[in-house]
Amino acid sequence: MRGISRAQRLITASLLAVTFCFHAMMGGCATTVSNDWQSRLSSCPTSEELGQLMPWDKLEIRVFGQSDLSGEYEVSPRGTISFPRLGEIAVAGKRCDEIEVIIRDGLQADYLRDPSVTCINREVSKTAVTVDGMVQNPGIVEFRPGLMLTDVIAQSGGPAVRAKTDAVVIVRKHDGISESVTVPYQDILLGKEPNVCMHPADLVYVPQSVF
Repeated sequence: MRGISRAQRLITASLLAVTFCFHAMMGGCATTVSNDWQSRLSSCPTSEELGQLMPWDKLEIRVFGQSDLSGEYEVSPRGTISFPRLGEIAVAGKRCDEIEVIIRDGLQADYLRDPSVTCINREVSKTAVTVDGMVQNPGIVEFRPGLMLTDVIAQSGGPAVRAKTDAVVIVRKHDGISESVTVPYQDILLGKEPNVCMHPADLVYVPQSVF
């Protein structure tokens, strides 16, 4: 892989997310449960929405045994990448699995026999959830379809001793605008309230108890 490592990317993304959450909290993110939290967090991401590439996104494409075709590509403002032998390929709005098919079919038609193509989305913000605050292991949780709030906190080692678990903050983007919603995590954990679907790029913040 060229440039900085995936680990460095994860650390950078985590630090940026933590900084953002700090400013969000200072700007008035409440630690009392939002009255409309269920309606604001009721939607789960569909498979069609997950991992869609946009201009300026980066992806890595590997063609087995073809080092001249393998490398990292950035989506242009026009929503395309320039791929050797195939020229401009429209990728905006497509997922990596769809891009693999396009490149495989293109190479197989004129250049290679049964090429093996792998596409990796390098945009951490679209493939991970950040967990910060009073958990045992703050950091990045890899996103997968069906990931829930209780899953990401459990994968972060669970709440720390001084965690305020009755009110956990979720920061999510809607149409480019970040919104914070506070949910009754303890009631969710006990099954008294419905769980919350995670979306790629969500930030979960577990505040510290004042007692």
